[in-house]
Formats: sequence, structure tokens, C-alpha cells
Amino acid sequence: MVRVDRLPITSLSESNIFLRSLWAVLRSRFDRLGWQYTPRKFGPAQRIRLGWMTLGTSSPNGVEVTVQYGQAGVIKAIEFECRGEINAVYPGIEQTLRDCARDATARMIRPEYVSRCTQLVTFPAIPLGYYQGKNWYCGPLSNGNTEVGIKVAAFDEIDAQHEFAVRLMPLLDVLACMTNVAFETTKESNGERTALHKDDSTYLEDPDWLDGTPERDGLLRLTASQLEFCDDFVGEMMAYDQLKRAAHMFHKALTLYHKVPECYDVATALFVSALETVDHPLTPPSSCAKCGQATYKISQRVVELGIRHLGAAVERFFKDYYNRRSRYLHTGHVRSSQPMQGQLVPQLDPSGIEGCAMPSLVGRPMNLMEFSSFIIRKEIILSTEAAQAR
Repeated sequence: MVRVDRLPITSLSESNIFLRSLWAVLRSRFDRLGWQYTPRKFGPAQRIRLGWMTLGTSSPNGVEVTVQYGQAGVIKAIEFECRGEINAVYPGIEQTLRDCARDATARMIRPEYVSRCTQLVTFPAIPLGYYQGKNWYCGPLSNGNTEVGIKVAAFDEIDAQHEFAVRLMPLLDVLACMTNVAFETTKESNGERTALHKDDSTYLEDPDWLDGTPERDGLLRLTASQLEFCDDFVGEMMAYDQLKRAAHMFHKALTLYHKVPECYDVATALFVSALETVDHPLTPPSSCAKCGQATYKISQRVVELGIRHLGAAVERFFKDYYNRRSRYLHTGHVRSSQPMQGQLVPQLDPSGIEGCAMPSLVGRPMNLMEFSSFIIRKEIILSTEAAQAR
């Protein structure tokens, strides 16, 4: 067994950069790196077995890889256990693995910065205008799609593709909150930047828009502060973890909202859950000394979040939608139970709206969608202001 310790790693971020660097070094040394990725954590021993590597094109067996950590997410040592006849195929492999790990620690501080881009379709079909930040850009294409590019720090081409994908999806989630438009990837642009630049950085002047989409002259517009936030976001995603999770839920809900009317109840549940996430405390709520119950209900937090950004008039609205979400998730109760077939067939339903079965279109949570994105956009502004104040 090969064990490499005394690694210069002090954080989760550095741990993952080291692993990315190591996999790139191994790919370079052996030409190919495959995985039987079956992670298993052994808590008492503070060890995580990642699985088995297949090195090169003729490895008869593999190399078991295990990391040991001191604190959660911070690698203390890495171990390689060669299995089967791999030693015969690669004489001296144990020393090679040790050297690769040491090379990776030196290389992890010298990644190469490269740009990758992809095409997106939007729902509804409105492309993003052209915007250029330090770490990313977006722009309209002649086919009506949108191109998004991101600058990533990478150790080889496979690592660059992975890092691009890791940063792309959260960025699209945030852009969905900023535009009320759902994004879907189509095909890679092979790193060739082709977005049209005819309207370079025409910023949205009204950050408090609420209805519809921020469309101007057939293109989706962003504010200058939103462009700046996205720049920071793709560079330091962990700093915005709570907003990242809320935006992810919102984007999933928005995709269902625009593309799958039969799933309006699921979309409703996700919109409400996105609001729960954006205002979820980092520590559990305190308990009442007398009864032991939580002193602050999640439902009340969601209602107060809405009031904070939209005023007291929305209190009943958010209470109603929170209750609908709970009834759907816990009892399967749906707001609309009739399909849209072109002709209405009125029916009674004691649990339906006004005691009647309603067509699916009635369950469309348009106001909830618009209020949710507005609130998340406001929270993004607050997060940006707090970061600037630090």
C-alpha cells in the first residue's frame, strides 16, 4: 500500500483542487484514467474509500483509492492499494503513484485558465443580451439561442470540461431567477465564441420589475449589479451556498412551470421550498423553555420573507400557498384535477376550488413564480451589498 501524507491542505476547497490536480497528473502519466466510483465513508476511522481506478488501457485490475481526513472535507493523507496483476503491467507503480501525488501538490497552485462555452435554449424563447464579465459572458446567437461562456481554472481538458459544467448549472439557476426564463443546454460550441455583440452590455434600468420577463428589444436584460454578482458567483460558488440552493429549486420549478402544465402542483411546491431555502437559518431554531417546541415555524418565516420584500398585503397569499404545498406533499391533494382537452366538462369535487373540479390551467402558479423570483433577486442584492461591506 502507498500512503502519502503531510499534504499542504487546510480546507475543503484545497482538498478538491488537490484531487482534481492528482487525476490530471494520473491521466497524463498513464494516458487514461477510469473509475469504478463507489464511495464509502468509514466515520470512526475518518476515512473515505473513493473506489477503484483503472490506469492506462491494459490494466488487468485496479488501484483502490482512500482518503483520510482530520476534519470533515480536509484531506490529511491519500492511500493507494494496488490490486491484482497491475504491478506486473506497471513495474514500480507504487513509487509512480507516490510521485504523482507529490507532483499534484506542486501543480495544484498552478492551474491554467481557459474558457469554455455552450449553447442554450430558453423557455420562453427569448435569448439573453450580450454581457461580458471578468469570469463569464453571455450573448444571443443568430439561431435564436443563447451562448454562455465561463473562464475556469483547470489542469487538463477533462478537468476543464468538468469545471465548466460544475459552474454552468448554478449560473443558469441564478439567471433563471433574474429573468423568469428557464434554460436548457443544447450542444457544445467547442470553445469558439460566436455570440453577437451588436448591443454590448445594455443594462436593465429597473431592478424592481415584477411581472413577466426583463425583455427589451427582443432580448433579456440584466442589471449591472446582476452581472457583477454572476461574476463573483461563478468564481466563488461556496460563498453563496444558500442562494445557490434556493436558485436551483426555483429553476427546477420554473422549468416545470413553462414546459409541463400537468406538474403545476410540483412547481408550486418547489417555488415555496425555494423561499424556505433562501431564508433557512444556518442553525436550528431555539426551543421554548416551557413546552419544548420550536419558537419559530418555517411557515411563518416564509410569510415574513414575503412581507419583508412585498409588503403586508401578501401575508394571506403566502399562507395560502404554504398550506397548498403542505397538502400536496403530505396528502397528495392537487389544486386542479381535470386535464385540458379543449372543452370544459364541469364536475363537482368537495376538495376542489369552490367545491368543483378545475382544469389544470387554473393551478398555474404565475403570481407565486413572479413573487418568488422577485424575492430571490432582492436577496441577491442584499447578499451583494453585504459582501461589498466586508
